[in-house]
Amino acid sequence: MAYYEAIFFWLSLVIYAIAAGGYIYALVFRNEKVVPKLLILIGIGLLVHTGAVAARYIAQGHFPWSTDYENGLMGGWFIIASTLFVAWRQKSLRVFAVATVPTTMLIMGYGVMRNPTLAPMAATLKSFWLAIHVFFAWLSFGAYVLAMAAGVIYLLKERRGQAPAEPAPDRFADLSPERLDDLMFKYLVFGFITNAIMIAAGSIWAKDLWGAYWSWDPVETWSLISWLMYGVAIHLRVTMGWRGTRFSWLMIGALLTVIINFFGVSILMKSSVHVFKMS
Repeated sequence: MAYYEAIFFWLSLVIYAIAAGGYIYALVFRNEKVVPKLLILIGIGLLVHTGAVAARYIAQGHFPWSTDYENGLMGGWFIIASTLFVAWRQKSLRVFAVATVPTTMLIMGYGVMRNPTLAPMAATLKSFWLAIHVFFAWLSFGAYVLAMAAGVIYLLKERRGQAPAEPAPDRFADLSPERLDDLMFKYLVFGFITNAIMIAAGSIWAKDLWGAYWSWDPVETWSLISWLMYGVAIHLRVTMGWRGTRFSWLMIGALLTVIINFFGVSILMKSSVHVFKMS
């Protein structure tokens, strides 16, 4: 990790931690007035986070997209950027950060414990199709995390409404259950489509690199499992009418397959051709 990269990385992580704590406070004490200020803090964190990405790019001479650390670095960036984008479009969605920011902290923390060392890019990674593959991978990841966040907020609102000794639900009052349910489905569909493009672009890249579009590599297999999982979710929603609570839990559970694909396979499956050596 480069000197300035380390400064920016840890500073952004501290900012995200403060923001996450603030959101937990707002949630527990039902003080939503602090949320706009916390969103500004998250914006500052994203700027610092961008500085870490830029510092790594300058130090290595290539975009960070190959190792577990770089997956965590860029994955976290896309999650926070997605959170700020939807919050900018609709103020009521600012509360999504209560789920997205802690998720970002976890994957960044995992990444920095893995392999943050600087290294030149392997020749096998120098491909235009790989750039498309990675870009759409992070778009889908950001969408899936937003779907998970909508599910978390839905469950929190539902729990609040079912509390016997509590008045009518007033937590996140400007987000109706119907609205959250609709957002979960829209983020799911967006993530599913971008995920499909990711798999297609990766197959084209694999054909040039290994001579076959598909080889049932562990990463490829888990990518397919994750995509099919979200495809099943769409089917359950459209044909079986899954909504509300069980659909929220489905969005939370389905994200685990994505996390395993991005961060778990490299630990458990050392034989994967997707575990690249820098040279």
